[in-house]
Amino acid sequence: MQSFLSNKDAKNQYFSFIMKILSLIDSLIAAGAERMAVNIANGLSEIGIESHLCATHSGGPLEEFILPDVKNFILGKKSFRDFSALFRLRKYVKINKIDIIHAHSSSLYWAVFVKCIIPRIKVVWHDHFGFSEQLHQRDTKMLRFFVRFVGHIFVVNDILQQYALYNLKKKPSQVSFLANFADIKINNNQNKKPDIPDLEAYPKIVCLANLRKQKDHDNLLDAFAIVVQKHETARLYLVGGHFNDEYYHNLIKRTENEEFIKSKVHILGSRNDVAEILSECQIGVLSSVSEGLPVSLLEYGLSKLAVVCTDVGDCSLVLDGGRCGKLVPPNNSATLAKEICYLLENKEEAENLAKELNNRVLEEFSKKGAIEKIMKIYNSL
Repeated sequence: MQSFLSNKDAKNQYFSFIMKILSLIDSLIAAGAERMAVNIANGLSEIGIESHLCATHSGGPLEEFILPDVKNFILGKKSFRDFSALFRLRKYVKINKIDIIHAHSSSLYWAVFVKCIIPRIKVVWHDHFGFSEQLHQRDTKMLRFFVRFVGHIFVVNDILQQYALYNLKKKPSQVSFLANFADIKINNNQNKKPDIPDLEAYPKIVCLANLRKQKDHDNLLDAFAIVVQKHETARLYLVGGHFNDEYYHNLIKRTENEEFIKSKVHILGSRNDVAEILSECQIGVLSSVSEGLPVSLLEYGLSKLAVVCTDVGDCSLVLDGGRCGKLVPPNNSATLAKEICYLLENKEEAENLAKELNNRVLEEFSKKGAIEKIMKIYNSL
């Protein structure tokens, strides 16, 4: 089987192929950390690793994208103290002779519990914390205790790296930045169209983000209300899961009742045909007030969309300081609308920005590079 890994270190490559890795994530909803868990489990499988994936709480739309060679299961954990689920997980780890648990986000805690029961297990923690600007709200004391049992921490931005070093007291050799990567299957079949409202409308703008407060869809709706006064045929598609909460119902109410955006904004929910939806759109938008390194931006890049994005988290890193897309301040609907309109009215520049972002994502945020870095850490453990 063809490997991403270098042939220079045959010994490490040999140990890589007999290694058994369990990726652990809370659920398989279509969100950033969850997509990365699936992408990594798939990527490991593609280079010959025996790759396992466990969603501790529940499944979701991402189940469809797990490769056949990845052994996956839903644990069905009912609560943090569901000890029967914990022992089922322990049994799975023992029977399958798992070597490393790669725990994503809050699944860290159960990974450590398993290690306490089976001490030979190595634990890698992937910190995707999306509220990087609110790290002071984290329970650092508890995290510091649990990461004592962690062999390595992958972080998705510099803020989290500094947090791991100075707040969690990990050694520099035990912490590394790992850029998110996208593994979206680009729709090259022009006859395969997504089932979305107003498919023939032009232009189409998309926001690929779960419907939660951090993503600030209200700011985007305010901006879109300005955009449609100049481009009245424009449509906005909100793609992402929701939690049936007040935030979601407020967005529904706004899209159904407000004069300028009524019938022009479509909330599509969590979808499995993201590639097809992106291929029909012209502009990708993120209006978040807080981010890590959003996978959505990478998927916009692979889909060759022009991008307007708030300058939070590592969005500037992905867009190379604005060289590959438009960066705007958060909580500023007027500027967001202005840049969207600019791209709609300057198609040549929009196409150039989309091309630059596509090249950057392929070169700097590749699956190959990420899997090689992950394997280097696995082998060191």
